[in-house]
Amino acid sequence: MRMYPRGSFEDDLQRRVYEYVERNGAVTPAELAQAIEIDGGRAHSKPARSGTYTETVPPAPDELRSCIEALQADGYLTEVDGKLRVALSATTTDLECEDGVVTIRPAREEDRPGVVETMRRVADGGTYVVAENVATQLERESALVRANEERSRIFFVAVRDDEAATEAADERESTEPSGDSRGTGDVVGWLHIDAPTLPSLRHTAELTVGVDPDVRRQGVGSSLLEYGLEWAADAGYRKLYQNVPATNEAAIEFLEANGWQREGEHEEQYCLDGEFVDEIMLATWP
Repeated sequence: MRMYPRGSFEDDLQRRVYEYVERNGAVTPAELAQAIEIDGGRAHSKPARSGTYTETVPPAPDELRSCIEALQADGYLTEVDGKLRVALSATTTDLECEDGVVTIRPAREEDRPGVVETMRRVADGGTYVVAENVATQLERESALVRANEERSRIFFVAVRDDEAATEAADERESTEPSGDSRGTGDVVGWLHIDAPTLPSLRHTAELTVGVDPDVRRQGVGSSLLEYGLEWAADAGYRKLYQNVPATNEAAIEFLEANGWQREGEHEEQYCLDGEFVDEIMLATWP
C-alpha cells in the first residue's frame, strides 16, 4: 500500500537517489549527479579527540546510471520531460467537455502552481476548509507528491488542452482584477489523497477533490473521483474519508450522489464568517 519502498533498497545509493528526487519533486539526472554523494571509503585523521572521518564523493556516472535504471525498473521513479519523479502507476484518460478535451492524469511537479490556484478558487467561498489548508501546505513545501517514511500524499489533476486553456486565461484577464495569479492556467481540477503512517490507519486516507467553477457540471469532478478511487483500490486502501462544513451543501450533495455515506458530524467544529458551523464526516469504501 505504501509507495515508499521501505526495506527494499538494494544499497545506500538507491536510498539517497530516491529520497532526493522525492524531496525535490522533479530533478534532472545532471542535477542529481551534482547533489548525491556516497561514502568514499577513505578515512582521514582529524584533530585530537575527534578520531577520523570518512570522505564523501560523487558516485561514478555508470554507477549512478545503473541506480536510476534499477529504481525505474522497480517502479519507484519515472522520467517525464527529462526529469526524474516519483512514479505513480496510473494511466491517462481524456474527457470530452464543452470547451474541449480535459485530460486526467497523475500530477507533475510543474502542476503545483495550477493546483494551488484551483484550490484557492474552489475554497474562495470559505466552505472547503481542508482544501484551503492543503493549498497553504503546498505553498510551503518543496514537492507536490510525497512518498516517504512519514507520509504519502498523492495528486491527480484534470488538465485542459492548451488551446482551451489559453482562451479561458484570456477571458479571465478581461474580467478579473489585475494581479490575479493563475499559475500555468491549464489545471482545472484536482484529486488529493493523503495517507497516515500509523500501522493501524494505513488502510485509510483522506481525500479532497475539486473543480474550477468555470468547468463544473461537465463531468470532470465525477471522472476525477472515479479515477482516484480506482487508484486507491489498486493501492490497497480500504476506506477514504472527507470532512466538510455543513454549509458546503454542493460538496455533500456531490459526494452522496457518488455513493459516499455520512458517518456523523462534529457540532460547531468551524467558525466561518463569525458563525459556528457543524462538520459533516463522509466516507466511501472503494
